[in-house]
Amino acid sequence: MPLTDFPSDLQIKDPIHGYIDLSDVEHALIDLPITQRLRYIKGPAGLSLVYPGADIALLGRTLGFLHMTRIFLEYLGGTIEEIQKGRLASFLLMLTNGPWANVMEEYLSIRGANPLKLTKAILDNTEVGDVIEQYSFTKAEIYNVLEHGVPIKGLQLNIRDCPINAELIDDLERDSYFAGVDYAQLEFHRLFAATRIAKNKIAVERGSLFTLESYLSAAVNMFDAIYFHKTVRASELMLLRVLEEAGSQLFPFPLDDTQGFYKFDDLSFLYRLLNVSDNESEEFKEASRIFSDFNKRYLIKLVSARSISDPSFLNKLSTPDGLFAIEQEIADDAGIDSRNVYLDFPDRISVTFYPGKLDLDGLVLFERGSSGYEFWKVNDSSPMARSFTRILKPVRVYTTRGYRSKLKKSADRVLESVDVQGAA
Repeated sequence: MPLTDFPSDLQIKDPIHGYIDLSDVEHALIDLPITQRLRYIKGPAGLSLVYPGADIALLGRTLGFLHMTRIFLEYLGGTIEEIQKGRLASFLLMLTNGPWANVMEEYLSIRGANPLKLTKAILDNTEVGDVIEQYSFTKAEIYNVLEHGVPIKGLQLNIRDCPINAELIDDLERDSYFAGVDYAQLEFHRLFAATRIAKNKIAVERGSLFTLESYLSAAVNMFDAIYFHKTVRASELMLLRVLEEAGSQLFPFPLDDTQGFYKFDDLSFLYRLLNVSDNESEEFKEASRIFSDFNKRYLIKLVSARSISDPSFLNKLSTPDGLFAIEQEIADDAGIDSRNVYLDFPDRISVTFYPGKLDLDGLVLFERGSSGYEFWKVNDSSPMARSFTRILKPVRVYTTRGYRSKLKKSADRVLESVDVQGAA
């Protein structure tokens, strides 16, 4: 049951949450072309190639994110105005998605256009900002919510990074349902009911630790089964390579031409990449070839995988130049073109969720004792939470068909040289 009398101007039926209410400003925003294009953007971009039922459009995810934001803020005691600001911030975050969703986010973020900068560009350069200001909000206050958080009970609650994460909970339930896997059985109402704001932190009742751990466990299970599935990632790596080859020829950079960029969706990319003229650049022709293989599900193949804990290697891996250098080293050792080598690791922007993505250091457990409330860091009380801080990361090497046997020895040799066998 709703805890506040949130104004409803429109109801939309959702297969996960039932009827979702939209306020008047949200109704106006959802009718805009920049929102409607989300019908034709699927995310995660490679999910349906493994789970055909999980062909999920971002418009449905947007509604789910809004709904979960409302429920969470209601349980925290937010006012209608605070809830509305939080939902508008959630809405804007979803609008920043370009074609190929999570894949595009990584491509743009590396080039300086992270979601926060994109939301400012959308507010300043599209009709979204004008619509928001027609309904008694300013662009500045909504951007402030995105940058600093929803002001609620003395806390600036950052909806992007909050460890009890409304977007992640909707993703887990939605992806589990449409993929047909049973790894995300969540009692989110119980989790939200056990959550408080205390000492400027998000706090969960100590007696509800099992509920919290069930949420964390569901996220890890979905990471293993879906978000870091080897074939899902193979397809997404191919799309990333398409953007690296020809992104600047496919679309305008969103910080330079915001309206131009947000006219694109998955279908416009498909048409452009499968209809290449003879006078296109070699890079664009290569991008078209890769995308054609992706479209036919003629995917790159995993040739080597190893869990690595060496900090210097992992730091190198986390930068675009370092990643390319390792791919080049493997390619040189095998005597092949580096274009045929794809390196992957879990904590990439394009991976929807990975253990450690949400910072649990600010999350505490609380219990009322004889002398008042007592608090414990969740990392000190929960083995599941502590496992999120693990250093060991699975690193994978993929290649195009025809190079598997040739590349395997080189990939194994490079990865095995980093951590000696059996090292902690």
